[in-house]
Amino acid sequence: MTSGDGERWTAAQRRSAVLVPVMAAGLVAAAAPVVWWESQDTPGGRTGWLLAAGAALVALLATARTVINDLPDRDFAAAWVGLLAVPAFALGTVFAAAQTAHAVDAARHEPRRVAATTTDCRVTGRSVNDQNIGRDLYGCTYRWFVDDREFREERPTRELYPDGRETSVWLDGDRMITEPPSGIAVPFWGATAAAALVCTVTLAVFLRRKARVAGLVR
Repeated sequence: MTSGDGERWTAAQRRSAVLVPVMAAGLVAAAAPVVWWESQDTPGGRTGWLLAAGAALVALLATARTVINDLPDRDFAAAWVGLLAVPAFALGTVFAAAQTAHAVDAARHEPRRVAATTTDCRVTGRSVNDQNIGRDLYGCTYRWFVDDREFREERPTRELYPDGRETSVWLDGDRMITEPPSGIAVPFWGATAAAALVCTVTLAVFLRRKARVAGLVR
């Protein structure tokens, strides 16, 4: 599409093109707290944020549809993929940033280690790898005591352990983990967050440039 195609757009479509990044930013702003809290196992209500994110997604799709549905077939699918990829990369940045923050905090304050036992181990699902070979997924309930209070949480495991198997868990605030924090977690998640942010900005700039070339925005 060339700059000469700008005359084909209506005033409503031009307004929609301007509103699309606003809607995308609203989607990210509403969904980001949920992504952060879920990545940290933070308790609390999420219903309002999820409803806001759902409304923002519907508004984004409805607004973008006004413009994208009139694109040539060769650009239609690419435009939708590019548009939805920007919020996805942005939320991926939030997730990786949350993991980085947690890894830094764990490195500064070593989590408390307590004795635990496993019970109720069972098959929780099944995965299929690239060779189309199925593999069972397992989970066990971990039981531990703190100040004479019993706690239980289910976590994925590598195999079906017998009931009463003795092990350890690590307590990081309200979060329980089954392995000690890794020393490479900080650089790994930090690099992932930086890469996701670069992808978000790069794709957003690319889409903005394509919209300018198409004559949708100035």
